[in-house]
Amino acid sequence: MAIEFDGLVVPFNGRHLLVYGPDAAAFGQPLFGAPVFVRPGYRLVWEKDYLLPEMAIDDRGQRFTGNEAADWIETRGHSYPRADAIGRRPAGEQLELEMKELDLASLALFASARPDSAAVPLALAIEALAVPDGYALAPIEAPAALALYSRALPSYRLAPGAFGAGGAALVNRLLATGQTDWRVTFDDLDDVVER
Repeated sequence: MAIEFDGLVVPFNGRHLLVYGPDAAAFGQPLFGAPVFVRPGYRLVWEKDYLLPEMAIDDRGQRFTGNEAADWIETRGHSYPRADAIGRRPAGEQLELEMKELDLASLALFASARPDSAAVPLALAIEALAVPDGYALAPIEAPAALALYSRALPSYRLAPGAFGAGGAALVNRLLATGQTDWRVTFDDLDDVVER
């Protein structure tokens, strides 16, 4: 199950960013994309790894595959602890387990260059877009294709005018703090530079 997304995966200080929008290519050298294939993953209860679901089978034997399986797990999986979850680890190894072996509260998003290849975890989504609101950085809603999984990936708009050292500092702070509501105006950036 993979969601095809028109974006780039850019490595950034040991993490991976999903960068999209009309100015995405100017942000940095991508690891891969466009397109990228985004998949949700649920943390395993018994080890530090994730399951990227491809199929779910409820207690009554009803099967859900692909995007429908991930949607079912996200919205109804907690109600069926004995249901089966079938998928892959991010490295690609097949895995089948019961729903109760997944920490459904610990959701992450992963991206790969192909729908069936190994995936890297995403730390932040950045829309590279200039708008006339005076903000260099502002929180935004997740892209529509990823809206169901928005709790796993903070999303921000970064204006191309803030790319470079200033933009890198802003992204570093977001990654370090995990903030989801930080806004920075161009005036704020100018004040910092003038000091």
